[in-house]
Amino acid sequence: MTNEQRRAEAKRKLEHRLGTQQAAARRRKIIVVTTSVVVAVAVIATVGTLVTNKVLDDREKARYTACAYTPTPADANPFSQPPQIPPNLSGEQLARAKQFVADFTAGKSKQRTAKVPADRQLKKGDLTATLTTSQGTIPIELDRASAPCNVAAVASLIDQKYYDNTECHRMTEGGTGKIAVLQCGDPTATGAGAPGWTSPDEFPTDLKAVPQDPQMASLGVPASVVYPRGTVAIANSYQPGQGGQASGANTGSAQMFLVINDSELPANYSVIGKVDDAGLAVLDKVYKGGLTPGIRPSQDPTTGAVTYAPTPGDGKPKLAVEIEKATVS
Repeated sequence: MTNEQRRAEAKRKLEHRLGTQQAAARRRKIIVVTTSVVVAVAVIATVGTLVTNKVLDDREKARYTACAYTPTPADANPFSQPPQIPPNLSGEQLARAKQFVADFTAGKSKQRTAKVPADRQLKKGDLTATLTTSQGTIPIELDRASAPCNVAAVASLIDQKYYDNTECHRMTEGGTGKIAVLQCGDPTATGAGAPGWTSPDEFPTDLKAVPQDPQMASLGVPASVVYPRGTVAIANSYQPGQGGQASGANTGSAQMFLVINDSELPANYSVIGKVDDAGLAVLDKVYKGGLTPGIRPSQDPTTGAVTYAPTPGDGKPKLAVEIEKATVS
């Protein structure tokens, strides 16, 4: 092989080696770029998923609220311990006591239960509830924004037909107490009935305050607000107490009161909606019919003696109001 041939062969090998190195470099570059792209896409996808989930979570939080409905223990059922007639009663007191026990016993047989509502409910939106009663139709506009958990509870009870064929068991006539309401939603018609669970308190914060007597305030009497005519609110056994020692928190459920005339009450009742004009006409008719005073036992804190007395201005409406059917849409 001549020198010229050797130089040509060496040049060919050099060019081949350089070509091989360049090809390998290109492959490494492609792998690096491809890997980078894959990693970038994965990062973008992960970030996108996180952002999407955050947006969805924010939307869920904006639309829904958590509702802590509490099952009622069996031993808390007032019907588990029927009232006893004290042995020292006679005459009218004994007759009243017997009537009270008879009403209580009749109510026990009508007790109902219902499924607990879902623990997540919409915060906003209106529903229309319609109470078809023996005295006429009472449409109610339910407003989730004011008390979403309690509105959901009532809507759930309506769907379960809990209110069908039940009596509006109590009415007040106002007077010095400035309270005029019709109370419904207790199948037992005793004031003690409940569906087996309670709803969380969602007390109003936008009702007009009633100027309070300083002496009453010093005694720990809670201030009142005005529940306007037509308001529908949930009844409960909440008592503010003194020194912040409240009792009966989160005890509302099925019973509701329909405000016939502006009524002054503590701001302790969740407002769920408003009766429309047609429904107010029905309430006015029932209110004008008057009421039959109820009977209520009371115990002397000193002697422990139990007496039974009528409750002036508070009792069953003389024009019986039976909810024949309740619907919601």
